[in-house]
Amino acid sequence: MSAPRPTPEMIAQAAHWAAQLATDEAPQSDHDACEAWCRLNPLHRLALQRMRAFDTQFSHTDAIDRETIETVLDQRSRTSRRLGGLALALALLAGGGWLAAQSWMVRGWFPDDRTARGEQRTLALADGSRLTLDTDAALDIRRTDRQRTVSLFRGQILVKVARDKDRPFVVETSDGTATAHGTAFVVSREAEATTVTVIESRVRVCPAGSAPAPCADLLPGDRARMAHGALTPLGRVDPATAAGWAEGWLAADDQPVAQVLDALNRYRRQPVRFDAAALSGIRVSGSFPLTDTDRAVDGLARSTGLRLSREGDGRLRIGAAP
Repeated sequence: MSAPRPTPEMIAQAAHWAAQLATDEAPQSDHDACEAWCRLNPLHRLALQRMRAFDTQFSHTDAIDRETIETVLDQRSRTSRRLGGLALALALLAGGGWLAAQSWMVRGWFPDDRTARGEQRTLALADGSRLTLDTDAALDIRRTDRQRTVSLFRGQILVKVARDKDRPFVVETSDGTATAHGTAFVVSREAEATTVTVIESRVRVCPAGSAPAPCADLLPGDRARMAHGALTPLGRVDPATAAGWAEGWLAADDQPVAQVLDALNRYRRQPVRFDAAALSGIRVSGSFPLTDTDRAVDGLARSTGLRLSREGDGRLRIGAAP
């Protein structure tokens, strides 16, 4: 069964306390009342901790989502807007209702599990399944008597499923679902699409939408992209290397060097600077360590003849040799 979660009422109350205590003007009596509420139930404190993380999550929201949320705020009080991101949470959850909190966009700000930039982590589930979370991933896990469901909000995961004929294992994103009929597959939630890659056995993929495209069964090495209610087959890959990132390696097979740098930058706190247009036409093959991305970038530069330098602020830059 799924672990206990804060109820809609708890989340709304947590949003209220977070907004109340967001400024230095909150009296001590409010702090005391909030602490008393947290002590009533461990889920109260959990809901408040997640709500207080809202400002950080909101600051990293992409421009489209931020504009959407701020449009909602325009329909709320101007006083609430002046309180910032935490008041925004109150507007959405307490004012906008639980329906808003159930949207993929908002749920993604309060995931059950997440990884930081550059972090990878493996979760061992109670049923024997294992999830490997790639860098900057966020998800929820729900287990019932009828189904095991992972809601992937962002990032990439490797799923190794423990067989259970009575409880399907489903990974869902806002783009559709991937249901395991075997053991291992990768699901990647990108900016506007979801890619599913099968490592072992078979996975059934079904795009979301009011009139979704037909579902399809993918076999080892198959890849498919789900976006806007459509399902697009992609080129086949080697199943043995498709999940190399989970072992700490980024494999490139005659790929544009800018594309490989973009992938490495996902693991770096300080991304390497480069001019994609200037590197157009340069391709690279090899395996690069994700646990030491400085070494990976150095190896990439050596193998392509590019020049690696360090700028005045300490950031790395890679470009064509003079």
